Amino acid sequence: MSNFAVAQNNNKEWQVGYFAPYISNMGGTVGYAFDLKELEDNSKEKRKRKQRLQFLTQLGYFAQTNVSRNLLLNPELVYRWNKSDKRFFLTSSVGAGYLLAFQRQDGTLNLGTGEIDYRYAALNHFLPTLNLGLGVEPKKHLGFFFKATYGRKLSVQNANAAFVGLSTGLIIKFHPKN
Repeated sequence: MSNFAVAQNNNKEWQVGYFAPYISNMGGTVGYAFDLKELEDNSKEKRKRKQRLQFLTQLGYFAQTNVSRNLLLNPELVYRWNKSDKRFFLTSSVGAGYLLAFQRQDGTLNLGTGEIDYRYAALNHFLPTLNLGLGVEPKKHLGFFFKATYGRKLSVQNANAAFVGLSTGLIIKFHPKN
């Protein structure tokens, strides 16, 4: 017999954050998450455990100065766990993202003004990712998160490359009314 019970819960949350691919680039993300399943330990211990399976969809933008501008759509399956009496939580997730990169190419020099007009090429990448994170929820409707990402940029147009990044931000929760 299992010590876990399925909680009927429809928690939804928004995640807004700062996103730093390759650690040095600047960007931002907006994400929407909802619970697929929530399990809670029913044992008689004082410290009950909670486990949650979520689906998170993120839309992000980041820029590599003088190199590219990038849009990222990244759906993730998130596993989150914590002790019921603690506000800290840990997460691990796997994502299957799409990265659209507008990469700067060669340009033409305008001799009259001295300006260079660069061309941009649109590059498409499939971006599978693995993510580890932690967070804290000091209030019922507000929390903070920190996440590390590792993935591979898979492309037909260019050589495959590693993708690493860090993100941090706010979690804004919407609880269902009972």
